[in-house]
Amino acid sequence: MRGVSLEEISTATRISVHFLQALESEKWDVLPGGIFNRGFIRAVAHFLGLDEESLIAEYALTTNDKPAVTVWAKPPAKSPAWLLPVLVGLLLVVLAVAGWLGYRHFGSRLKFWRKQPKTTITQPTGMQPAGLPSQAPALASVAASNLSTGSSGGLELKVEAGKSTRLKVIADGKTAFNGRLVAGQSQVFQAEDRFEITSSEASALVLELNGQIQAPLGPAGQPGAVTLSRKDLKPSPGGKD
Repeated sequence: MRGVSLEEISTATRISVHFLQALESEKWDVLPGGIFNRGFIRAVAHFLGLDEESLIAEYALTTNDKPAVTVWAKPPAKSPAWLLPVLVGLLLVVLAVAGWLGYRHFGSRLKFWRKQPKTTITQPTGMQPAGLPSQAPALASVAASNLSTGSSGGLELKVEAGKSTRLKVIADGKTAFNGRLVAGQSQVFQAEDRFEITSSEASALVLELNGQIQAPLGPAGQPGAVTLSRKDLKPSPGGKD
């Protein structure tokens, strides 16, 4: 209906033509499965301007696919009952010692200043401190400039794991996460300019940049890495059907 070829969709969504053909012919055994199939459907629907949630629901009904729920084998260990009262007692002791030391230090200084004679500085009527009137407009312009530069929107990255993998995320040159994600776990990160993502399993992650599904980091069974920035955001689809 829109006259869009599979090659155009593949270029825009970074999903291979092989997977797109499998989606059209409903060859589910060719696709990675799980959250990756949902991510592919969501990305294609977003690019074509279709109802993403409706297509996801139709896919789930057809394949009887339900999101996996992580089940923990053991509940987290509880702290001993005596630990909380001991910690509270230690905190009270620390606060009491800090208050006593502060009173000794500042109390002696307060007594010293009370003994000093008071002095009053008077200023002739009608005189203003030099420099303040001329600096006030400059300060106001600097404040307005700071407000204007801070109003630009940033980037938001959502990472969801389809299976357990080692993940490292660098936001604007600073490490935001370096650890392991288990299946079904997700993380959200913020940045101004770019993200650098590295994973020990390229096909284990689904990436969303400002709500837009991104392509997998690489082929299954291999490590992968990618750098995402504002240039990876696709404009909203438009034009005639």
